[in-house]
Amino acid sequence: MPEIDAIHWERERKIVTIVYSFLHAIRIFRQMENGYKAGSLKFSDLANFVDDRGQSFLFTLKTACHDLFRQNISSPTEREQIFDLTVGSIFHLAMKLREDLYQLEFYGPKYRELGEGESLNPAQQALVSKFKKVFSRAKDSLKEGMEEVALLMEDSFSQLKDLLEEYRENGLLLRFLLEEEKLVEGTLGEKGLERIFRFLYGRDESKPYRLAGESYFQSGFYTQAIRAFSRGLEKKSGDETLKFKIYLSQGLEQFYAFNLDQALNFFEQGLVLAPNVEILETHRDMIRKVCQKIQEEIPGRRKDDQHR
Repeated sequence: MPEIDAIHWERERKIVTIVYSFLHAIRIFRQMENGYKAGSLKFSDLANFVDDRGQSFLFTLKTACHDLFRQNISSPTEREQIFDLTVGSIFHLAMKLREDLYQLEFYGPKYRELGEGESLNPAQQALVSKFKKVFSRAKDSLKEGMEEVALLMEDSFSQLKDLLEEYRENGLLLRFLLEEEKLVEGTLGEKGLERIFRFLYGRDESKPYRLAGESYFQSGFYTQAIRAFSRGLEKKSGDETLKFKIYLSQGLEQFYAFNLDQALNFFEQGLVLAPNVEILETHRDMIRKVCQKIQEEIPGRRKDDQHR
């Protein structure tokens, strides 16, 4: 069972890496497009977009897709396979685009300088003529490459939206989307996160926050869990299950801060909801163990007050 949980967690982590890298890659490419249209695109502008040393977002994206969709124990879905192929194509086109830009930026000026020389012999002039043709092809290739990458980036952008539907229960991904809301909005536009959640969960506006809260809770990040559950409660006021999870998280947060009376108070408020909320045995056992620990920490308490 622990091994299965570890495999599941690793899969969720790689999905987060894919979404994170993609959002950064498309944001950088849009900046590159603007630079290209303005005639100011430089080779150094591509450093974070694509490289062959594993230091760029597109390289990380390609590697994560291959690891997850080509070496996965379970068979990848059709959506995953298409997205993987699209990302792989973008990477190889972008690498070619990178080489064209390098040639134009660093060799182009030298070609022009040699072509203006008057002391070249016939053999040198013939060579310079060949250089000019190479330069011209690189220029055309760069233009074509920018157009092809742009089309595929926008296509993969549409694919990602559909792909997210398969990962709608991924709490780690939802944590990432909430924590990186500025990145999401910067890539998808104003209220981009809200639109994603509406697409994935329809009218159940509290669900993404509930799933994120559960993931935080299971990882022991109680402050973040409280924040996520509270945002869910804002979307669905009166949800007593969310209220219980907030109280439980607050109790554990205060316990680990050694505010023991406050911890007990939050547990007590949570258990008051028991008639209307299905409290998991794991949660009851968690509260029981914490109360026992508190009893051990404060042995001088009256016996009738130790298990309030």
